[in-house]
Amino acid sequence: MLWFFLIGAIAPIPLYFLSRRFPLSFWRYVNMPIFFGGTGAIPPASGINYAMWAIVGFFFNFFMRRNHFRWWMRYNYILSAGLDAGVGLSLLVIFFCVQLPKGGFTLNWWGNDVWQNTADAMGTPFYVLSPGATFGPPWP
Repeated sequence: MLWFFLIGAIAPIPLYFLSRRFPLSFWRYVNMPIFFGGTGAIPPASGINYAMWAIVGFFFNFFMRRNHFRWWMRYNYILSAGLDAGVGLSLLVIFFCVQLPKGGFTLNWWGNDVWQNTADAMGTPFYVLSPGATFGPPWP
């Protein structure tokens, strides 16, 4: 884990030189602190969360900015604030209406219990070694 402090300190350096060498290229938009900060939140999130973030971000910050710049210039921050407020409001509604009441209630549907049928949840190995076998080279 401590090696990532070194990686975090070194990773922006090549991107800095690439953006200086190619000033109008894609490299000037890559920000390693934001990249590492965003990926630091991956464990509690799933691929659906990041896929939706990427689709909405691409649509509004690439397509809308390129094809409908006046709309993007006027409403992009309002849209961002609305999406953030919607997440916060839905979090409050879910917490106070579903999880907080005494006894609460559970929503039984496929998305709540599918994780219990995975190899990780059941503790089953992906690959079973034969008796006496080990991973890697044998010790001398």
